[in-house]
Amino acid sequence: MFFDSPPPLLGSVSDLIRDVGNELTAYSSQMTTTHWGIVAGCAVAFGFLCLKGTGINR
Repeated sequence: MFFDSPPPLLGSVSDLIRDVGNELTAYSSQMTTTHWGIVAGCAVAFGFLCLKGTGINR
């Protein structure tokens, strides 16, 4: 049917990594300053949430 024989694992993984890299490059080149600001704000908020932790270690 769709896959009569599975593709070789090494080839499919390297193709996947290359495709993800190409997609990320194309996407990031189209981002405006506002988009980058939102991404940076989310990264900072995530960092503070990680620093806060669960309170188990206190």
